[in-house]
Amino acid sequence: MECMKKRTGLGTKSLRVCLLGAVLLSLTACGGGPRDGVSPTPIPSWIHYPSQGLKTLWRSVVRHEPDSPLACREFIRYRSANDSNPVPHVPIPHHPFMAPNPGSNMHADAYLSDTYEAGGPLGLGPEVRSRTQGFGGYGTIAFDRAGRLVAVYSNGRKFQLEVMDPDTLEELGSHDLPPRPWHFPLQGVLPWKYIGAGMYFYLDEQDRAVVPTTGNTILVIEVPGPGGKGEFRRVREYDLSDHVVPAPWPKQDSVAWVLPGWSGAHYWYATTGGMVGTVNRRSGAVRTRRLEGEKIENAFAVAEDGVFILSDRALYRFNPDGEGNILEDWRTEYDRGPGPKPGHITRGSGTSVTLMGGSDGLAVIADNAEPRINLVFYRRSDGAEVASAPVFQEGKSGTDLTTIGFEHGNERGEGTGVYSVIVENNWGHHSFPRSHPIPGLTRVDATRREDGTFHCEEVWASREKSIGGFRLSFGNGLVYMYGKGESCPVTTWHFTAVDFATGETVYRMPTGTGLGYNNWQGSLFLHPDGGKTYSTTIFGLVMLQDGTP
Repeated sequence: MECMKKRTGLGTKSLRVCLLGAVLLSLTACGGGPRDGVSPTPIPSWIHYPSQGLKTLWRSVVRHEPDSPLACREFIRYRSANDSNPVPHVPIPHHPFMAPNPGSNMHADAYLSDTYEAGGPLGLGPEVRSRTQGFGGYGTIAFDRAGRLVAVYSNGRKFQLEVMDPDTLEELGSHDLPPRPWHFPLQGVLPWKYIGAGMYFYLDEQDRAVVPTTGNTILVIEVPGPGGKGEFRRVREYDLSDHVVPAPWPKQDSVAWVLPGWSGAHYWYATTGGMVGTVNRRSGAVRTRRLEGEKIENAFAVAEDGVFILSDRALYRFNPDGEGNILEDWRTEYDRGPGPKPGHITRGSGTSVTLMGGSDGLAVIADNAEPRINLVFYRRSDGAEVASAPVFQEGKSGTDLTTIGFEHGNERGEGTGVYSVIVENNWGHHSFPRSHPIPGLTRVDATRREDGTFHCEEVWASREKSIGGFRLSFGNGLVYMYGKGESCPVTTWHFTAVDFATGETVYRMPTGTGLGYNNWQGSLFLHPDGGKTYSTTIFGLVMLQDGTP
């Protein structure tokens, strides 16, 4: 752990973080693992910072007051639930070698659009359910054809592939994945700043999990079918340990992201150290291309026209030749800023690349410029920058999360030349598990003029805030966020729905109090059948669904 790098001189803040980390790890078994025939254990609400714990005890025992004012515990609606406004859009193409859209990977689809066709919860008789196994949460949650949750769980060291019931959150089966090595803390990377293997995976066209592991392998795992048919089975393993960036012990480059090429002949992978590779799915032959002097922090996108990879210096489009050798179509540098922004993991863009429209459409990222970051739009065909727009407050502008992006469509789903992007401001001096994000959720539209140039404008800016992944429902036009209340005596966490058209807050639903409900840069996932959204937390998983109005 980073706090062990110096033998003396630990600051009070660092010591507090280390002690808190030790306490959380000691609570790993507090909830108990799932057992056959036993309902999932809900996330407890009693895990607080010591100061908040004492306040809660004083209010409940001495003053006989509720844990929180009514406004901190009750559902709040700001607008009628009948104002559901589906968003006309160009359909996100389905990758033929991934599970159906949306919900095949961390960002819903191969374009990394972070959008879902179905309507999320409208806040009609909202109900909250949660599950915990102690300290630990989920990086990616995908959905198989039966609508079940397929997810990778980690408590800081171990990793486990799990299948869960989408309604009850009951665990239907699990399979152990390679853990982090014993020497991982010596690398000087705090577990909650780790962006390597195990956090991302995807479901392929046969509903098999394709997982990059901490052993620098790619595992293809068949999961049990509905009704307990079959079992977890390792179909194949590809060893990439000789195809990463070499590093002196105990440091290790990590295969962090894997997606299939559009033709299905190769897996593409990227490492945090800047290695890009292809793996022949049949023969296992590996071809690599190192991005010298560059790091990769974010997931990459795959489309019919190529593989789009964003490093801490530039955006690339690659394509393979017949042997899987990696050909660079174009490379476009961006403003990587003077250094990492407060609360960010590395220098450079904090977003993944998001693709919009067809092959004649755009790619979008956020740069790391000062005093304000910019949303930057590029032509997918040649990588040329066509438009940009600064966002958020000067000196306090930054994002370490991907954007939502798509092209608006007409009634036939044809492109209109209007591209919408939503970006979140999570600049802030965060120290796990405390987060202090600056408010900001902003929508920017880029519109193609008749002469082919683009015009950018900010459509709205919301004061809502979080540091977690957010999602858009095309089905009802709501943007879903997960964050904490700022005005409650103890930290209260909630789902928030924001109107895509206007930026107005539609409703807010509390989920629970205390550290157990802290999502700490975790992502939201919407069920493809509609009516449910899920957020990972540092103690498990929480779900919001519509109930009886």
